[in-house]
Amino acid sequence: MTEQNPVLASMGTASWPAEDGTAYEVALEGINHVVGAYSALISRAERAGDAALASELTAAQRAWSARRVSLTPEDRAGVDAVTTESTQALEQLRNV
Repeated sequence: MTEQNPVLASMGTASWPAEDGTAYEVALEGINHVVGAYSALISRAERAGDAALASELTAAQRAWSARRVSLTPEDRAGVDAVTTESTQALEQLRNV
């Protein structure tokens, strides 16, 4: 007799197409990269003794983290917007 994993047994089927699920995962990865880029900048600001800049960067990082929580694969327009915005943010953050 095979035992079912109780976590998997309670999961239903996705209500979105696989393509939307993939786009969602790409958007989450973009957010993760932006959050990581902010971490490096925060560290640099702290080492430089610039508490105001570190605080500003931390607030921006938290805002990106909050987007991760609110994003859903059912909102394809929102997912695509986050992907575009994270790409642009990474370009800007890499040049800071």
